[in-house]
This record gives sequence, structure tokens and C-alpha cells, in this order.
Amino acid sequence: MNQPVNPRKPQTDDLDEFLNQNQDEWQVTYLDTVTILLAFFIILSSIADTNVGLMMSSTPPEEQSTEQVKGKTEQQSAVFFPIEALYFDLTQLLQQEIEQGVVNLEKGKYEIRMSFSGSTFYASGEADLLPAGKEIIMRIVRELTGLERDDFQLDVEGHTDSNPISTLRFKDNWELSAARAANVVRFFLQAGVSAEKLKASGYADTYPVLPERDENGKVNYDNQRKNRRIVVRLYYN
Repeated sequence: MNQPVNPRKPQTDDLDEFLNQNQDEWQVTYLDTVTILLAFFIILSSIADTNVGLMMSSTPPEEQSTEQVKGKTEQQSAVFFPIEALYFDLTQLLQQEIEQGVVNLEKGKYEIRMSFSGSTFYASGEADLLPAGKEIIMRIVRELTGLERDDFQLDVEGHTDSNPISTLRFKDNWELSAARAANVVRFFLQAGVSAEKLKASGYADTYPVLPERDENGKVNYDNQRKNRRIVVRLYYN
């Protein structure tokens, strides 16, 4: 006589199959976890290798050559202080005057010094700006107006030769040099340069570029002419 089968109780074969099936599912879950962890460690290893490669390819600062450091410094300076490009543009702008010897440009790290022959800007013993000087200033101002970075400063210096002067208008070379520098600044203002960018200074004959007399005391008139000058120093802080 057949025993009734309890539907809730699995048969022996069914029980073995049930246990084996659950065991397989556990193994699958474990393998998936291991696979994920393995992939994670592979990604970490790749990132670490890349960083090490980058570190090895970069020369430590203490081992960099002087030329490398200088090159990087100059590149950074060019970004913040656009002196190189401006010097080139001004050289092109004043090429004719440079060839004639009435203008001389000197470039520093953060500044450009434009030295103009005094006779180009003023008559002898006078401080009224001549038309030729005004025209040069206007060209410079137009060049500066187009600069991307306009936080420059302009210091105008007046220099005379050592010949003493005493007139109704100017008591000595100090007053003459200061008046000449001030008139250049005044014309820069009229041309549209803001007042906070400008400064005028008179130095008389205290900073000659060339000696005016030889060892015997003989006057060198050509050197005196070169010492009479207006210097416009353009710089960035």
C-alpha cells in the first residue's frame, strides 16, 4: 500500500538536488565578488603605474639645469609682463627714429626705457614740446591703447647736459629738466593716458650717459648732445 506523500516535505532526491542547487548559487555569488575585487585592484594598479610614470618623467627642481629654470621663468614672465612683445612692437613703430639716432630703446625684465634726443622734443634752453616730439608721443599712445594688459606705468625723466643755465624762466638745469619732463607728462594726459599712470622727474645733469669732458678738460659736444634727453620708462609692477 502506497504511503501518502507529504507535499511540504521534499523527497530524498529532490532534497539532494535542492541542496546542490543552493550550493551552486553560493559559489556563483562568491566568484562574482572575487571577479569584481580583482578588477578593482587591476584599475588601482594601472592608476599607480601612470602616476609613477609621470613622476619619473618630471625632472625634480633641484636637478633641473639653469637653462630649464630660466626658460620657465621667462615664459611665466611673458605671461604676466608682456615686455618682449611690446618691445618688438615699439621697435617697429619707431624704426625710422632709431635709424636716425634720435631714439634708443632698452629692454629690461619688467620695463622698457625709451630715450629721446632732447633736440627732438625741445629747442635749446626751452621746455615747450616741439611738434616732432608730440607726433612721437601720439604714436606711442596709440600703440599702448591697444595693449591687452593696460596696468603699465610711465615715468618721464628730464636730463640736461652740464652747461649751466640761468634765464628769466629757468634758474638752473634742475628747473629746466623738471619742466621738460612735466610737459611730456602733460601731453600724455592730453593724449588720453590716465594721470595715475604718469610721473615726471627732473635730474639735471646728474645722470650723464657719456662723459662730457676728456682727461684734459676738453668738451665733447657730441656727448653733451646725447646727454640732453627725455627718457620714458614703461614698466609693470
